[in-house]
Amino acid sequence: MAARLPVREGCLKHVFGKEISMAYIITPEHLAAIAGKSTALMPDLADWMNQACPSYEIDSPQEYAHFLAQACHESDHFRTLREYASGKAYEGRLDLGNKYPGDGVKYKGRGIFQTTGRSNYLQLGITEGHRDLFINSPELLEQPRYAVWSACQFWKTRGLNDIANHADTDILKKKYKGAVIEVSPIEFISLAINGGYNGMDERKKYYAVARTVLV
Repeated sequence: MAARLPVREGCLKHVFGKEISMAYIITPEHLAAIAGKSTALMPDLADWMNQACPSYEIDSPQEYAHFLAQACHESDHFRTLREYASGKAYEGRLDLGNKYPGDGVKYKGRGIFQTTGRSNYLQLGITEGHRDLFINSPELLEQPRYAVWSACQFWKTRGLNDIANHADTDILKKKYKGAVIEVSPIEFISLAINGGYNGMDERKKYYAVARTVLV
């Protein structure tokens, strides 16, 4: 069982021009404890999580436990911010907005939660205030700053904080493949991020470890 790591409490930090109270600060050691290993990305990821997550109200140990469990799986233990596959499988995927030759490769999964497809890259640019920022420079999502920010955006727009704050024993209803199914909070969040059951057991494992480390 992973040991709970010490966390600094009651700190004040300036985030996007606002001074906010941070009850929890994520460290590279937290990420390593959840992943079971250290990686070169962890210091920068932890730093940007501390800068961005609180402004999206991801700031309690319970919320971080869910967020980091998903991040650990999607980034291969915080080892990569780019999909390993070439992206050719996404060619011609109009549901992802890939309407031009080469879009599949150019806009393959990047960031913590693997933003994929021209439409999603475009939407992130619009949200950031520079419409074509990620269309013209998709590799920006491989930088920890934008990788964390894009994950926070995804989390907020899907209302996943509300789900994360449910008790683990709560049974929630979610629409999945045309049917309403009953799921736990970790299953709900996993389905929202992955769209299916890929890696579900691993996501649950990381969540259990994260709760031990953080909560």
